[in-house]
Amino acid sequence: MKVYRPADQRGRTTHGARTRLCAFSSGDFYDPDWSGFGALRQLNEEHMPSGATVPLQRVANMELLTLVLDGTLVRDGVALEAGALAWTGAGHASDTPVETAGADGARVLRIAIQPDRVNLPPAAGITRVASEAGSTLLAAPEGAEDSLPIRQQAWLCHARLAPGARVDVTLEATQRHWLQILRGGVAVDGHALASGDALGVYDEAITADLVATADGAELLLITLPG
Repeated sequence: MKVYRPADQRGRTTHGARTRLCAFSSGDFYDPDWSGFGALRQLNEEHMPSGATVPLQRVANMELLTLVLDGTLVRDGVALEAGALAWTGAGHASDTPVETAGADGARVLRIAIQPDRVNLPPAAGITRVASEAGSTLLAAPEGAEDSLPIRQQAWLCHARLAPGARVDVTLEATQRHWLQILRGGVAVDGHALASGDALGVYDEAITADLVATADGAELLLITLPG
Protein backbone atom coordinates (compact mmCIF):
# COMPACT_ATOMS: atom_id res chain seq x y z
CA MET A 1 0.00 0.00 0.00
CA LYS A 2 1.18 3.52 -0.80
CA VAL A 3 0.43 6.56 1.35
CA TYR A 4 1.34 10.13 0.42
CA ARG A 5 2.13 12.87 2.94
CA PRO A 6 2.11 16.25 1.14
CA ALA A 7 4.29 18.95 2.68
CA ASP A 8 1.36 21.36 3.09
CA GLN A 9 -0.62 18.84 5.16
CA ARG A 10 1.97 18.46 7.91
CA GLY A 11 1.20 19.79 11.36
CA ARG A 12 2.77 23.07 12.43
CA THR A 13 3.93 23.86 15.97
CA THR A 14 6.05 26.61 17.50
CA HIS A 15 8.48 26.45 20.41
CA GLY A 16 9.68 29.94 21.17
CA ALA A 17 11.42 31.14 18.01
CA ARG A 18 11.52 27.63 16.51
CA THR A 19 8.94 26.27 14.06
CA ARG A 20 8.35 22.57 13.43
CA LEU A 21 6.55 20.92 10.51
CA CYS A 22 5.44 17.49 11.71
CA ALA A 23 4.75 14.49 9.47
CA PHE A 24 3.31 12.64 12.49
CA SER A 25 1.70 13.58 15.80
CA SER A 26 4.32 15.36 17.87
CA GLY A 27 4.16 17.72 20.84
CA ASP A 28 1.21 20.06 20.45
CA PHE A 29 0.23 18.56 17.09
CA TYR A 30 -2.07 15.54 17.18
CA ASP A 31 -3.59 13.73 14.22
CA PRO A 32 -4.97 10.23 14.92
CA ASP A 33 -4.50 9.30 11.26
CA TRP A 34 -0.78 10.14 11.42
CA SER A 35 0.57 8.79 14.71
CA GLY A 36 3.70 7.24 13.22
CA PHE A 37 4.81 4.79 10.56
CA GLY A 38 5.82 1.53 12.18
CA ALA A 39 9.00 2.10 14.20
CA LEU A 40 9.29 5.62 12.75
CA ARG A 41 7.70 7.66 15.53
CA GLN A 42 8.59 11.26 14.60
CA LEU A 43 9.78 13.11 11.53
CA ASN A 44 9.87 16.88 12.00
CA GLU A 45 11.37 19.59 9.82
CA GLU A 46 12.51 22.29 12.26
CA HIS A 47 13.34 25.88 11.34
CA MET A 48 15.60 27.70 13.80
CA PRO A 49 16.51 31.37 13.43
CA SER A 50 19.97 32.59 14.36
CA GLY A 51 20.71 32.04 18.05
CA ALA A 52 17.65 29.87 18.72
CA THR A 53 18.47 27.25 21.36
CA VAL A 54 17.16 23.78 22.16
CA PRO A 55 17.82 22.98 25.82
CA LEU A 56 19.04 19.68 27.23
CA GLN A 57 16.32 17.04 27.43
CA ARG A 58 16.21 13.67 29.19
CA VAL A 59 15.17 10.87 26.80
CA ALA A 60 15.06 7.08 27.13
CA ASN A 61 14.73 4.20 24.67
CA MET A 62 14.63 6.10 21.40
CA GLU A 63 17.00 6.43 18.45
CA LEU A 64 17.23 10.17 17.70
CA LEU A 65 18.73 11.46 14.45
CA THR A 66 19.20 15.09 13.41
CA LEU A 67 20.07 15.86 9.79
CA VAL A 68 21.24 19.42 9.12
CA LEU A 69 19.65 20.54 5.84
CA ASP A 70 20.72 24.20 5.78
CA GLY A 71 22.79 26.54 7.94
CA THR A 72 24.78 25.49 11.00
CA LEU A 73 23.71 23.72 14.18
CA VAL A 74 26.05 23.89 17.19
CA ARG A 75 25.64 20.84 19.49
CA ASP A 76 27.52 21.10 22.80
CA GLY A 77 30.08 23.35 21.12
CA VAL A 78 30.51 21.24 17.95
CA ALA A 79 29.42 23.03 14.75
CA LEU A 80 27.52 20.81 12.33
CA GLU A 81 27.21 22.15 8.80
CA ALA A 82 24.62 21.19 6.19
CA GLY A 83 24.91 17.49 5.36
CA ALA A 84 25.86 16.36 8.88
CA LEU A 85 23.77 13.68 10.61
CA ALA A 86 24.01 13.41 14.39
CA TRP A 87 22.77 10.32 16.25
CA THR A 88 21.80 9.93 19.89
CA GLY A 89 21.00 6.39 20.95
CA ALA A 90 18.98 7.05 24.08
CA GLY A 91 19.06 3.71 25.90
CA HIS A 92 18.19 3.50 29.59
CA ALA A 93 18.52 7.31 29.71
CA SER A 94 20.40 10.00 27.79
CA ASP A 95 20.73 13.76 27.93
CA THR A 96 20.36 15.26 24.47
CA PRO A 97 22.99 17.89 23.57
CA VAL A 98 22.21 21.58 23.97
CA GLU A 99 21.79 22.99 20.46
CA THR A 100 22.07 26.52 19.08
CA ALA A 101 21.48 27.72 15.52
CA GLY A 102 24.40 29.49 13.86
CA ALA A 103 24.55 33.01 12.47
CA ASP A 104 22.50 32.09 9.39
CA GLY A 105 20.02 29.95 11.32
CA ALA A 106 19.44 26.26 10.69
CA ARG A 107 16.92 23.98 9.02
CA VAL A 108 17.08 20.44 10.37
CA LEU A 109 15.19 17.17 10.04
CA ARG A 110 14.45 15.43 13.35
CA ILE A 111 13.87 11.69 13.20
CA ALA A 112 12.86 9.42 16.10
CA ILE A 113 12.91 5.63 15.64
CA GLN A 114 11.79 3.15 18.27
CA PRO A 115 14.65 0.72 19.03
CA ASP A 116 14.28 -3.07 18.96
CA ARG A 117 15.92 -3.37 22.39
CA VAL A 118 15.42 -1.29 25.52
CA ASN A 119 17.62 -0.05 28.35
CA LEU A 120 20.84 -0.19 26.37
CA PRO A 121 23.81 2.05 27.22
CA PRO A 122 23.57 5.53 25.68
CA ALA A 123 25.45 5.97 22.41
CA ALA A 124 26.16 8.73 19.91
CA GLY A 125 27.86 9.48 16.63
CA ILE A 126 28.11 11.83 13.65
CA THR A 127 28.37 11.14 9.92
CA ARG A 128 27.93 13.11 6.71
CA VAL A 129 26.20 12.72 3.37
CA ALA A 130 28.36 12.63 0.26
CA SER A 131 28.72 15.98 -1.52
CA GLU A 132 28.58 14.49 -5.02
CA ALA A 133 25.67 12.81 -6.82
CA GLY A 134 25.00 9.28 -5.61
CA SER A 135 23.81 7.56 -2.44
CA THR A 136 25.16 7.39 1.11
CA LEU A 137 24.15 4.82 3.73
CA LEU A 138 23.89 6.97 6.85
CA ALA A 139 22.63 4.55 9.49
CA ALA A 140 22.12 0.78 9.65
CA PRO A 141 22.15 -2.14 12.10
CA GLU A 142 25.66 -2.84 13.40
CA GLY A 143 26.95 0.22 11.53
CA ALA A 144 27.18 -1.48 8.14
CA GLU A 145 29.40 0.27 5.56
CA ASP A 146 30.76 2.67 8.21
CA SER A 147 27.28 4.06 8.92
CA LEU A 148 25.86 4.98 12.31
CA PRO A 149 24.99 1.77 14.27
CA ILE A 150 21.38 2.44 15.25
CA ARG A 151 19.66 -0.14 17.47
CA GLN A 152 16.84 -1.18 15.13
CA GLN A 153 16.50 -3.15 11.90
CA ALA A 154 16.34 0.14 10.04
CA TRP A 155 18.37 1.72 7.25
CA LEU A 156 18.68 5.43 6.38
CA CYS A 157 19.97 6.12 2.90
CA HIS A 158 20.53 9.59 1.45
CA ALA A 159 20.53 10.09 -2.31
CA ARG A 160 21.55 13.11 -4.34
CA LEU A 161 20.19 13.04 -7.90
CA ALA A 162 21.47 15.19 -10.75
CA PRO A 163 18.89 17.10 -12.83
CA GLY A 164 16.85 14.64 -14.86
CA ALA A 165 18.54 11.58 -13.34
CA ARG A 166 16.53 8.35 -13.40
CA VAL A 167 16.79 5.65 -10.71
CA ASP A 168 14.95 2.35 -10.26
CA VAL A 169 14.24 1.50 -6.60
CA THR A 170 13.00 -1.93 -5.45
CA LEU A 171 11.06 -1.95 -2.15
CA GLU A 172 10.31 -5.25 -0.43
CA ALA A 173 6.87 -6.10 0.98
CA THR A 174 8.43 -7.50 4.17
CA GLN A 175 9.59 -4.02 5.20
CA ARG A 176 8.16 -0.52 5.52
CA HIS A 177 9.66 2.30 3.45
CA TRP A 178 9.42 6.07 3.90
CA LEU A 179 10.75 8.31 1.12
CA GLN A 180 11.22 11.93 2.21
CA ILE A 181 12.00 14.65 -0.33
CA LEU A 182 14.59 16.96 1.23
CA ARG A 183 15.23 19.30 -1.69
CA GLY A 184 14.22 19.65 -5.33
CA GLY A 185 11.70 17.15 -6.63
CA VAL A 186 11.13 13.77 -8.25
CA ALA A 187 8.43 11.95 -10.14
CA VAL A 188 7.74 8.49 -8.70
CA ASP A 189 6.07 6.42 -11.42
CA GLY A 190 4.69 9.70 -12.74
CA HIS A 191 3.50 11.04 -9.35
CA ALA A 192 5.22 14.38 -8.64
CA LEU A 193 6.81 14.89 -5.22
CA ALA A 194 8.38 18.21 -4.21
CA SER A 195 10.51 19.31 -1.25
CA GLY A 196 8.80 18.31 2.01
CA ASP A 197 6.54 15.71 0.40
CA ALA A 198 6.81 12.05 1.37
CA LEU A 199 5.74 8.61 0.18
CA GLY A 200 5.21 5.64 2.50
CA VAL A 201 5.02 2.05 1.23
CA TYR A 202 4.07 -1.07 3.21
CA ASP A 203 2.56 -4.54 2.62
CA GLU A 204 3.44 -4.18 -1.06
CA ALA A 205 6.52 -4.95 -3.13
CA ILE A 206 7.15 -2.32 -5.77
CA THR A 207 9.83 -1.30 -8.21
CA ALA A 208 9.55 2.46 -8.47
CA ASP A 209 10.90 4.59 -11.29
CA LEU A 210 12.30 7.84 -9.83
CA VAL A 211 13.05 10.75 -12.13
CA ALA A 212 14.58 13.96 -10.76
CA THR A 213 13.22 17.34 -11.85
CA ALA A 214 15.30 19.93 -13.70
CA ASP A 215 16.56 21.18 -10.31
CA GLY A 216 17.77 17.74 -9.23
CA ALA A 217 16.78 16.23 -5.91
CA GLU A 218 17.92 15.18 -2.46
CA LEU A 219 16.06 12.23 -0.95
CA LEU A 220 16.08 10.27 2.29
CA LEU A 221 14.85 6.67 2.18
CA ILE A 222 14.10 5.13 5.58
CA THR A 223 13.61 1.35 5.56
CA LEU A 224 11.98 -0.16 8.65
CA PRO A 225 10.71 -3.50 9.94
CA GLY A 226 7.40 -4.50 8.39
